[in-house]
Amino acid sequence: MDNHSQIRTLTYEENEDHPVFGTLVEQILHLLNSRLSFSDIIIHQNSPLMLRQPRGLVAVTDSPITKEELEEFFEVIEPNWAERIADRAFDRSIDLHTARIRANCFSFQGKKRLGCVIRRFPKEPLAISQLGLHEDEQAFARLTSGLVLIIGDTCQGKSTTIASMIDEINRHRSGHIITIEDPVETLIPQRKCIITQREVGEDGDVESYYLGALDALRERPDVIVIGEIRDAQTAQEALALAESGPLVLASLHARSTELGLQKMMRLLGNSEAQAQALAHALRGVLCQALLPSTEGNRYHLATECLTPGSAVARLIEAGDIAGIRNHMNTKSDLGCHTMNQSLERLLATHKVSVEDARAATTDRVGFSEMV
Repeated sequence: MDNHSQIRTLTYEENEDHPVFGTLVEQILHLLNSRLSFSDIIIHQNSPLMLRQPRGLVAVTDSPITKEELEEFFEVIEPNWAERIADRAFDRSIDLHTARIRANCFSFQGKKRLGCVIRRFPKEPLAISQLGLHEDEQAFARLTSGLVLIIGDTCQGKSTTIASMIDEINRHRSGHIITIEDPVETLIPQRKCIITQREVGEDGDVESYYLGALDALRERPDVIVIGEIRDAQTAQEALALAESGPLVLASLHARSTELGLQKMMRLLGNSEAQAQALAHALRGVLCQALLPSTEGNRYHLATECLTPGSAVARLIEAGDIAGIRNHMNTKSDLGCHTMNQSLERLLATHKVSVEDARAATTDRVGFSEMV
């Protein structure tokens, strides 16, 4: 490893006889099937394999990965990789023997070096009871219509939550579930429902989330998943779908419930008519964050839940999104709790540190008063 690097290297015991002389695919598979706790594998040409663990980066060994090894791996996941990488980074979700992964492949330093970040997914969705969701949040999977927004920063487990909710529906009622994802992550097995998982992208099934949502209504769905609301067209179509009958689950990048709703309103055009439509269609907001455990060997889920009643609907109709925070703090509705209440439980049981909890809070003033 680079003499200047201050990144820790795994000990021999932690490494479980990592196959240093195996192919890159073999090394990746070994890591994916090991007991090591990590979310991503980060690979840079001429650097050792790195893991993103709850407490930060760690190098797997001191052995650097060569250009030839990376090219051989790229060949496995995308035969046209050289052509694709010349334009920009590309994503691929594939089943790699015993594991399902998403690989983002790229060049850097003026195309002199190759790199890759690998995210692992469960082969099947996790049971909803295993996620650490509150009962009010698990209840979103029992809804049959309306819009549910899953909110959080990048890499906070939103896709895992949605996959579990979908599979919960899949286990308990019959219907057609359509997902629009970029890329398709966890594969949902067919149980009581028929599952149509459509991939967004030039090599996928549909060009954009918006066009996938537009197609969906003619495909007789009972449940539609929109992997991410990124633009005004997709936001408007998600709302139109929710108004037309099916249950719509959609994820949105935002740090808190009110920031997520403000973003949704902005994408919808901040009009009075759209505010009324959102107030009428919205059935729930789940905001979530993953925090490293105090031992550093896993993540704990902290959540904020809004189940809109008539008072919240009036606030949304009036465009008073800031008033929702005060409403949630009063605990006046069933089905609502704040991120701080969730963090308070984790802190009381010493599962997470105060610093990590402070970084995850959606209400810093309230958090300061709490601690």
